[in-house]
Amino acid sequence: MVKFAKYLNVHLVPEWRPAYCNYKKLKKDLKRIKNQLGTGGARRPRTLQHVYTNRSNKFISVQHRSADLYGSKLDLVQTEFLEPLNPAQAQNEKAFFNKLDFELNKVNEFYKGKEKEFMRHAEILDMQMHTLVELKEAADRRTLESSSSMSSDDAEDRKPLLSRQTSMSVMETLPLTTEMLFQSVSNHTHMDCLLERDHLPTRLSSQLGDVESGSLGEPNSREAPRPPALTINALPIALHDEVLIKVKNTAKDVIEKAEDAASFHAKIRQSDKMLRDAFIEFYRGLTLLKSYSVLNTLAFNKILKKYDKVTERGAYGTYMGTVDNSYFHTSDRVNSLITWVESMFADHFADGDRHKARKSLRPRQAKSPHRITFFLGLFTGCSLALILAFIAVVYVLFQDLSPKDRQAREIAYIQSVFPIFSMTALLLLHMYMYGWNVYLWRRTRINYAFIFEFAPGTELCYRKVLLVSTGLTVVLGVGLLGHITAQLNDSPIVNLIPLGVVLTLLILLFCPLNICFRSSRLFFLSRMYRIICSPFYEVKLADFFLGDQLCSQVPILRGINYALCYYGGGHFLQANGQACLTNPTVKDISYIISVLPYWWRLMQCVRRYRDEGSKSHIANGGKYLSAMIAVIIRTFYGRNENTFWTVSYITVSTLATFYQIWWDLVIDWGLLRKNSVNRWLRDQLILEDQHYIYFISMVINIVLRFPWVLSVTHFQFGGLDPHITDVLLAALEVVRRGQWNFYRLENEHLNNVGHYRAVKTVPLPFDHKESGF
Repeated sequence: MVKFAKYLNVHLVPEWRPAYCNYKKLKKDLKRIKNQLGTGGARRPRTLQHVYTNRSNKFISVQHRSADLYGSKLDLVQTEFLEPLNPAQAQNEKAFFNKLDFELNKVNEFYKGKEKEFMRHAEILDMQMHTLVELKEAADRRTLESSSSMSSDDAEDRKPLLSRQTSMSVMETLPLTTEMLFQSVSNHTHMDCLLERDHLPTRLSSQLGDVESGSLGEPNSREAPRPPALTINALPIALHDEVLIKVKNTAKDVIEKAEDAASFHAKIRQSDKMLRDAFIEFYRGLTLLKSYSVLNTLAFNKILKKYDKVTERGAYGTYMGTVDNSYFHTSDRVNSLITWVESMFADHFADGDRHKARKSLRPRQAKSPHRITFFLGLFTGCSLALILAFIAVVYVLFQDLSPKDRQAREIAYIQSVFPIFSMTALLLLHMYMYGWNVYLWRRTRINYAFIFEFAPGTELCYRKVLLVSTGLTVVLGVGLLGHITAQLNDSPIVNLIPLGVVLTLLILLFCPLNICFRSSRLFFLSRMYRIICSPFYEVKLADFFLGDQLCSQVPILRGINYALCYYGGGHFLQANGQACLTNPTVKDISYIISVLPYWWRLMQCVRRYRDEGSKSHIANGGKYLSAMIAVIIRTFYGRNENTFWTVSYITVSTLATFYQIWWDLVIDWGLLRKNSVNRWLRDQLILEDQHYIYFISMVINIVLRFPWVLSVTHFQFGGLDPHITDVLLAALEVVRRGQWNFYRLENEHLNNVGHYRAVKTVPLPFDHKESGF
């Protein structure tokens, strides 16, 4: 049977982890009570029957006290003991109930704050929908006016394009309250002070009756009265007409700014799509908050049952009664909002079909069927077999050759097709590292899908990533084995085999058919387009994360340049790769390509500084600028290894490397905090019990930041060809980047946890600044 602590840890929202009832800590306190009772303490029952029959015995009393916080009254829970405790165990039991009270108050505060946020956001969404309806009605009027077949009377009496009666009838049952939002002392939750209906001022109460009776209509009396605007959190009733007027003014501004009918309809389509996405994300947040309430109720239920089983106090009934009457358990606003969203979505985006609306609002979860595992194992076995076969064939072909002929054959191979095969191998290594990253992120509950803003249900699990990686490895293995075997023939067509491998990868990447994870391929291509077009697009985390990956894959970009020269120039007919390696134009393009990834990242930093105004983006851009300067000086050093360029290369590369190391460890990973709880790390760690892993990773990252030193010393691994040495160093850089990926997302995830960000912010189409929101 799975332990409840593990069950709770699996099903809770990772970003809200600190706000949940700390079941593990309460269980540790209960264990202390159990150990203190021992065999000489109270007799533990074999079943819970005795405990349940004694629930009427009141051992504790749960008091509710009010506390002032920023001028607002808070209802806090405090447990009092009605019976004297054994002095030997009094301290542990008091500590247990103090922590239980703290957890219950924390859950209530967090739930109230999140509920308040969702209520306010629902109000904004309703205003946005009002504006969209106004625009659609205006578009409908334009269409009717331009049609000669419709009379003017019919145009005035026509029905609105979209009906909101269904969704409005649901929300009229919501209680209307005046609420106040403030921040708690713990700086991690929000609470509200609810002013109940019976305590509303007389003038406001009378207006409530008018709203419920529907007597407050549209300012324009010629049109049919529309149900009042939603006042969910609630908007002061006296401002109701003013809000409707400002919604109309916003729609009027959009109409006036439209240059022609085509742009006006394009604005409506764009707004419709944005609001659809906003409602889907809003609905997701509501379901998360609902599961938050259920899981916390279950946690209190389990821990109190365990307490009664250990102590036979009979405290379960009394305290669970308080939990059942708590705000997070009794409030029905989230359910009402869920019903409202479903009705609103059905009315406006699903042609009134409630089932279709639910299907769109609840995206399907990504599944990993058994066939994925089967083909993953099949491709893995085939890949290993092909690689071993390639090694065996190379050994057989070269064993009868003289050392001189063997060396000549190796040089010819390395200077012809080896750059193309090595480029593909580096790409596959990066994909394997990403698959390993996904496995670790899922294992440690890092919400990578939310961080990268993948569409719900489209993120790839590690099995799917490894399935693609192993499948492409099979293609590479077939190409390697086929090329080395076909070299027994002297036909130049043999050298087209590496091109076939590359074209296979490109066809799979750009294939328009809905196969081979099309949504993920489109996401990758769209991010690549945004990177190349920097700084003309807003930069999101997935954009600069992929840009950092490109900084570690400069050899692949150089390999593409070599392949264009090798096949485009017809050099493959004579297997003359040296013509491309020594071509001045090709070398100059390679130098430019080496700078491109750093230039793209620099432009992204400039764009982020423009959008956000944070000087940290300028500092981050300085890191990539220093890397660009180091690459440029490395180019001149490669052409002329005199003292000046050698000293310049060493100096600039050293400064740039230390800059990058400091940024990796301190900014991207958030480590090296001297005064943190975990010395020289950070306060919050995913791998809490394995601190040494962080120190090992920091050392590895530092060491792998200095491969450029080998280019100064002209060091070669066991006398290997320089091209092979470059590929090995590039592979080490890919491994370093894979390690960097895990800690970078861990730090981002912990930042989301610190701010309780579990739902992404979706931009809204209309600006209601003057409406006070």
